[in-house]
Amino acid sequence: MKNSMRTAAAYIRVSTDRQEELSPAAQKRELKKYAKKNGILITDFYEDNGISGRNAEKRPQFQQMISLAKSHEHPYDYILVWKYSRFARNQEESIVYKSLLRKNNVEVLSITEPLIDGPFASLIERVIEWMDEYYSIRLAGDVKRGMTEKALRGGYQSAPPLGYHMNENHIPEIFEPEADIVREIYRLCMEKYTLTTIARIINDAGYRTRRGNRFERRTVLYILQNPFYTGMVRWNRAKHSDYHLNDEKDIIVVKGLHEPLFSEDYFQEIQNLVRPHTPGCTGNTREGRRKSDTLYKHYLCGFMKCPVCGKNLAYHCVKEKRNPSKSYPSFVCWQYSKGMHKSGGNISARRCEEALKSSLQSFLEQDVDEIMIHPNPKACEPSPLLEKYHIALSKLEQKELRVREAYIDGIDTKEEYRENKRMLAEEREKLERLIASEKKKTFSSDVPSAEELISHIQDVLAILNDPASDVFEKHRALEAILDHMEYSRDTDTFRFYYLYT
Repeated sequence: MKNSMRTAAAYIRVSTDRQEELSPAAQKRELKKYAKKNGILITDFYEDNGISGRNAEKRPQFQQMISLAKSHEHPYDYILVWKYSRFARNQEESIVYKSLLRKNNVEVLSITEPLIDGPFASLIERVIEWMDEYYSIRLAGDVKRGMTEKALRGGYQSAPPLGYHMNENHIPEIFEPEADIVREIYRLCMEKYTLTTIARIINDAGYRTRRGNRFERRTVLYILQNPFYTGMVRWNRAKHSDYHLNDEKDIIVVKGLHEPLFSEDYFQEIQNLVRPHTPGCTGNTREGRRKSDTLYKHYLCGFMKCPVCGKNLAYHCVKEKRNPSKSYPSFVCWQYSKGMHKSGGNISARRCEEALKSSLQSFLEQDVDEIMIHPNPKACEPSPLLEKYHIALSKLEQKELRVREAYIDGIDTKEEYRENKRMLAEEREKLERLIASEKKKTFSSDVPSAEELISHIQDVLAILNDPASDVFEKHRALEAILDHMEYSRDTDTFRFYYLYT
């Protein structure tokens, strides 16, 4: 059974240079041919096209394949690749991922670089990986030297920014429908509107980015700081690996062939206005950011949601410079703060606390018979196992198809086909029983009586009012009764969504 039912995932990758690579279709054809010849069923194909093999984290299909391959379901016995270089061009990552797969009894096979049996197999594999990485490093150096030379000559190596498009001679020219948006952004900046306000005004006017997205604060800042609009070409501004800005000495800015949208003097005036809004002014764009020192900065974190976009409100606490003992804690919607919608806004954390306590207190003042108890809606959600079982059932259908194709193509005998079909039928029956069992389950939550709920609310209020209770204790207490709460700035009202009423 093990020999006849070996399954595999086929991984296909083509990078940007394609100097030594087969096309995705050609790789797929060769992989299928190898699988048929060796009695392997390819149940899934994964493709990452136009992506380098140096960084596995930037290959979504690769990550999805690895995640599924190491799961408890064990859907694959092999990962088939055309060459080991398709799996990775980074020896360190290659060793890590191959070791991870081997621990889960999954082997990576190159159909064009078979390894000999014996103690030297591992050594030969490492040599191949080292040569793949060396080629990638050398190629990256050659490409960067070529791009640097082209940049120094004023060449264009990427799509032009908003306000321009390429003409038939591959020279950017002003595209008026977009150029009007850029002019409006610069005009608003000159009138000393904040970046967030500019984004909000532009969005309210119905303008969108080239990709159809709403403008954000960072989008506006990038447009205002781009020297392309003065007729210059800028290259190597940021590291694409982590999107950090490079040192100014490494950034190339030369005169281009396109028509400028603004004069250099006007552009410099704009730079003087936006410089205070640039994090760190130069260098890392993430400078100054850090993770929270605690799990929750406020016990309402995660409960406060924006009524406009549904996102969680972020907690901020501003302290007076002259008197640090005075602080102004608040909750704010990050989409509102970036100008992506005009409603919502922010709300004082102290007002949120008072409103919540007042709402809870109102329960205690009600007549018990007036309180309507409902099951916790979160407890009525479908079982997470159902989705896994359905995915496994879908994979099983692919296996059945492969088994049928293997018999038709003459790879399996009639007896092998019957045995494979019988085993798959048993697996299908088992999955269908599990699915039926999960569907019958009632997701019971211990629905409290009105009296029990009132008693619980009294306990929660006592914890919220107790100075000795820390943020985590208050948050955990609220989790048992509160789903979330919203504040509408337009009507200056709160809405509370409780789990049982």
